[in-house]
Amino acid sequence: MVYRVTAVGIALVFVGFGAGQAAAWGNSKTLHRTALSGKEINVYDGASVNPDCSNAGPVDLRAVSGPTHGKISIVNAKTFPHFTKSNIRWKCNFRKVDGIKVLYRSMPGFKGQDQVALSVHTYDGESYSITIDVKVE
Repeated sequence: MVYRVTAVGIALVFVGFGAGQAAAWGNSKTLHRTALSGKEINVYDGASVNPDCSNAGPVDLRAVSGPTHGKISIVNAKTFPHFTKSNIRWKCNFRKVDGIKVLYRSMPGFKGQDQVALSVHTYDGESYSITIDVKVE
């Protein structure tokens, strides 16, 4: 099942850090989340902003595999960036900006492990893969 979101004016910040730190991952990252069975949680969000906190450009975010025991929704939403203090865009952390969220919900009654793999292509030509391991309790 593949979801595609292309949003002009929105680019992704990996786990709310920024493209520079995402590049330091070596183009891939594994995240770990915990969810209650049947309850929706935010497993991933991000927003790429310019130093003046305006949107930096479009992004193409797709689920390339999973989840096996639930479903995800990829939505445009307001979110807080998560830049480190040393980043010039740190001041943007204190206001919501246009971004993207990935929401996960397991099938009711399911308990165990699930996984989602995302592919991200940013406005500036970078590409990344993100694996999200979800422990469902």
